[in-house]
Amino acid sequence: MGGGTLSGMTLTITRLTADDAASIEQWFQATEEVRRHEVPHFPPMTPALVRQFLTHPYPGRLHLWHVALRDGMPVGRVDVNLPTEDNLKTLSFTIEVDPRFRRQGIGRQLLDFVLSVAADHGRTVLMSHSALSLPGLPARDEAGAAFGAATGFSSTLPEVQRRLELASVDEAVLADLLASAWAKAEGYRLVRWHDDTPDDLVDGMAYLDSRLVTDAPMGDLQVEAELADRARMREIEQVERDRGRMTWRTGAVHEQTGQLAAFTAITTHDSIPWHAWQQITIVDPDHRGHRLGTLVKLENLRMFRAESPGVEVIDTFNAAENSYMIAINDQMGFRPVCAAQNWQREL
Repeated sequence: MGGGTLSGMTLTITRLTADDAASIEQWFQATEEVRRHEVPHFPPMTPALVRQFLTHPYPGRLHLWHVALRDGMPVGRVDVNLPTEDNLKTLSFTIEVDPRFRRQGIGRQLLDFVLSVAADHGRTVLMSHSALSLPGLPARDEAGAAFGAATGFSSTLPEVQRRLELASVDEAVLADLLASAWAKAEGYRLVRWHDDTPDDLVDGMAYLDSRLVTDAPMGDLQVEAELADRARMREIEQVERDRGRMTWRTGAVHEQTGQLAAFTAITTHDSIPWHAWQQITIVDPDHRGHRLGTLVKLENLRMFRAESPGVEVIDTFNAAENSYMIAINDQMGFRPVCAAQNWQREL
């Protein structure tokens, strides 16, 4: 679907562009209402950040951002993500309706818009997500779950967000975990880097990154492994620099072969100095059993804390069934704060 505007009754859906400050501000207003209602602990997606994302898109992605207006007032948003080099059957989307305007048919109109985009691009598998309540966590508004079930989506792959409060890290626990990990990691050495991957590691990075879909729990989601090579990795690094995103990585290299056997990443943004994300941690199957996942996460956390003393919290998401990574995070001090449910529908 091209840019421009789609109107239906009193609802108008307008695609954002980097030079349209008014639409970006309206998108932000609608998104902020949802954030404060559902995930107030999340950092806000400011208009400046939206503009950076629109100006510097990821390679292999067509990401279409839209604000929904009713009688000139922002009431929601609908964002569509279309892979362009792999996963060519899929379309992922986010529909959010301001809580003040829910149960008035707005979500249905936004889903109809998504279906029209899917038809235009030949996509037959739709994916989205919604809030999920879990025992032991505060109850969440599950209007999204009810909407997904009512519109033919099947639930799959619940995920849990965990947060590490850096002021309350137990240094003795981390030290014991690190010593135990090193005791199992004979024959490996660490490599650390900030932002751009060293030339001698980038091919190994691309290989491990391409294994994420294969190795990580994906439930019933119909997701193919993404294309990854040196050129793609360099493009992504450039986009992240342009967006103001900073990355700290630590890897483990098998000394006998020189192979990058594991790596992890923590990212932050220059406009949100108090917050960071723990990103992918992956270990090559041929090198499992040496506590490399624990090792690189702990060593990367140590480097990150030393270089980013202003960061207060680190957030991460894990599939609820990913018991191995959850166990590591729990030992490090990450604690659950909320959950989300993935949804899928075949057309």
